[in-house]
Amino acid sequence: MSRIDWRSHPTPDSIAALRARYPVERSVDITLTSKLERRSSGPGPKVDIANIGERLRAFLQRRVKGDIAIHKLAPLTGGASKEQFAFELDWTCEGQRRVGERMVLRREPSESVVETNRAREFQLIRTAGEIGVPVPQTYWLDETGEELGRPSIVYGFVDGVQKPSAGASKTTGVGICFDAAQRAVIGPQFIDILAKIHTMQPQAHDLSAFDIPRVGTTQDIDWQLNWWSRVWQEDLLEQVPLMTLAEQWLRAHRKPLDHLSLVHADYRTGNYLFDEHSLKITAMLDWELGYFGDRHADLAWLLMPAFETVAEDGSRLSSSLFARDEFLAAYEKASGLPVDLDRLRYYTVFVFWRGALMTLGSAPRAAHGAKSHQDVILGWFAGLGYNLLESLRRSLEQAMR
Repeated sequence: MSRIDWRSHPTPDSIAALRARYPVERSVDITLTSKLERRSSGPGPKVDIANIGERLRAFLQRRVKGDIAIHKLAPLTGGASKEQFAFELDWTCEGQRRVGERMVLRREPSESVVETNRAREFQLIRTAGEIGVPVPQTYWLDETGEELGRPSIVYGFVDGVQKPSAGASKTTGVGICFDAAQRAVIGPQFIDILAKIHTMQPQAHDLSAFDIPRVGTTQDIDWQLNWWSRVWQEDLLEQVPLMTLAEQWLRAHRKPLDHLSLVHADYRTGNYLFDEHSLKITAMLDWELGYFGDRHADLAWLLMPAFETVAEDGSRLSSSLFARDEFLAAYEKASGLPVDLDRLRYYTVFVFWRGALMTLGSAPRAAHGAKSHQDVILGWFAGLGYNLLESLRRSLEQAMR
C-alpha cells in the first residue's frame, strides 16, 4: 500500500505508531487521533441548515431554563478553518429575558487546515476575557460533538470590522492596509493586548484542557515540534526534504523555556475586529491554536513578511501596523519582557516550518478528501506553501550561519 493510501485509510496500528513516536499534550493527542480515526469515512456531509437548527435548539433547550426561540440562523462568510453560523436567540439568562441576542455557533468540519480542540479554544477565550482582553462572551461547549453533530462552541456575536471599509485585503485577512492615523490608534492596543496575553499566568484560571510546561525545560517546544511533526506525517501528500531538515535543526537547537506565556499562535492583523469609528479593538479572534510556551513564537509569526504591507513612505509595516524595530521596542516596554533575538530567529524558522506544513500538508489533504466547506480555499493554500518553503529555506540558511 502506498504512503498516500495509508494516510487516506489509516489503520489502528499506524495511528498507534504515530502516537508513540510523537508524544504531545493529552487533548492534542485526542484531537489528532480522532481526525485519523474518522478519515476513512469519506467526504464530509454538506451543510444542512435545517438539521443544524434542530440540533442547536435541542442543545440550547437542555441548558436554558424557560422558552427559547432561534432566529436568522445562517452561515458566516470568511474563515478557512471552522464552520461558523450566526443566529439570534430569545432566552432567559439569570432571570432576565433577552430577545434577539446575537450569537455564533462555531463547529468543526470533517477535517481542516488545522485540527484543533474546541475545549482548548473555549477555555482560552474565557480566560482571555477574565484578564481584560476583548473577546466574545463564551456560553456553551459541545466538546465531543454528540449533540451538535461535531465538536462546537457557542459564543456571543461581536460588532466590528476586520479592515477599513475603503481598504482591500487578500484571503484570510492578509494585506489589510491602515493609514497613519488608524495605525496610531490601533497599534498601541495591538501591543497592549499581546502584553496582557503573554504575562497572564494560568494558575488562577480553569485551563484543564492544557498541559502546562515547566520553565527551565524544553517541554513546551518538544510538544510543539511533536504536534506539528505528527501532523505533517499524517497529512503530507508528498515528501519535502527541506521540511525534514528544518525539523532536525529545530530539534537540535531548541532552548529551555525562560518565561511561561500564553501563546495565541495566530496573533496578527486580520484576526481581530475593531470599531471603524472609534478604532477600538472589539475582539481578538482565532484562539484555536493557543498553547503555553515561549512568547517569541507569537512575535515571529506576526513579523512574518506575508503579513507586511507598505507605508506611505515605502517602508515595510509588520502586521500592517509597525516598523519591525518599533514594534519590538514597544512590546518590551508594554510587557516588561525582553526580546531575545536568538530565540526570535529560532522561532522564525519554526513558524515558517509550521506554516509550510499546514499549507502543503493539511490543507490540500483536507481538500483532496472533500472534507471541508472551504475546499477551494484549502486548495488555494497549497500555492502559498511554496512561498513559505522559500522563506523557510532563507530563514534556516540565515540561522545556520
